Amino acid sequence: MKNPILVSIVIPCYNDKDYIEESVNSALRQSYENTEIIIVDDGSNKATKKILSSFKDRKIKIVTQENKGLSAARNVGILNANGDYILTLDADDFFDKSFLEKAVPVLNSNPSVGVIGCLVKCFIVKNKIIFRYSPKGGDINDFLYSNNVAASSLFRKQCWLEAGGYDEKMRRGYEDWEFWISVTKRNWEVYILEEFLFNYRKKENSMLQTTNLLYEEENYRYVLNKHKELYVENFDRTIAFLQKGTLKYKANEIKRLNSMDYKLGNNILKPFRFLKNIFQK
Repeated sequence: MKNPILVSIVIPCYNDKDYIEESVNSALRQSYENTEIIIVDDGSNKATKKILSSFKDRKIKIVTQENKGLSAARNVGILNANGDYILTLDADDFFDKSFLEKAVPVLNSNPSVGVIGCLVKCFIVKNKIIFRYSPKGGDINDFLYSNNVAASSLFRKQCWLEAGGYDEKMRRGYEDWEFWISVTKRNWEVYILEEFLFNYRKKENSMLQTTNLLYEEENYRYVLNKHKELYVENFDRTIAFLQKGTLKYKANEIKRLNSMDYKLGNNILKPFRFLKNIFQK
């Protein structure tokens, strides 16, 4: 290809000393060669900084900031990017080497497509896949109530500019889903390569797991309020979505109340409650 487009690979890094080398190496080994790699050190510890200082490849640029969260780190990386195309990549994940070679031509030849994703392999340790995920991409209608592309995807820098960047108020997850809503509501389409080219590391006590447990309702409320006009316009679908969430909560609560741990704990506490009632009288 004559004068291939520069792709800026943005890797936010926060205390990822055990994984950052694998992530960076996957960026360096892309068969599409016209790339630069911007690592954003988001206030990492000394052990991680030591690993970052060992990277000597001319393609790599390291930007350091105090800890401001994932959204801010991605935004800073993109602000420092020279490429018209941006590939986001978390510091504990990696792409197969052919991803950009296959993704860039699709973006080049489809002016309505703003984002390119792919199918996802989820793993705990390398070469041990625990499950596979097949997002479907699409337009705004496919993103209103669920995320349909991986956070690590290729997109036009223009999409980021139009969307106003990643929302830095969202420090408890779901910032990628909100970003894709902001992109697709501006009529950009998301295209999925039907190949498993992205490798997502599932860690115990990961941010995503914690987010799902503690902040899911808060994040949904924030996203629905931020894009209120979309959800009002799709009122019937929104009501159905909220009802589904309520039923899910009720099902989980019934499961908890019927669990052996809950019943055992309840029986253990019965004598204490009995004594408490006596003394209160």
